[in-house]
Amino acid sequence: MASKRRPYWGTFGPPTSLVLYRTPDGWRYAVHFTGPAGIADGTLAGPPPSIEPDIAQAALVQKAEELTHRRLDVLWHAPDQPHWWTGTVTVAGPLPPA
Repeated sequence: MASKRRPYWGTFGPPTSLVLYRTPDGWRYAVHFTGPAGIADGTLAGPPPSIEPDIAQAALVQKAEELTHRRLDVLWHAPDQPHWWTGTVTVAGPLPPA
């Protein structure tokens, strides 16, 4: 009998924003969603804390696309705090078929 459960990424609403911040140990992130899932957060594996922010931003967009199974366009805003960047998801592509 086939399962009627939706894949985990199908339970997320579309992502609305990304937050990226540098710590001495690495880059931390949060992806904010509409809907019941709320927020996914963690540490970016790969880019060292010394890397330029635009490289870490690209790594975060890639991570968010992997989490959501959607193509994302993100508009990054000028930082209003040191080592802290926010991006608005301007386009979230469609979910793949389940």
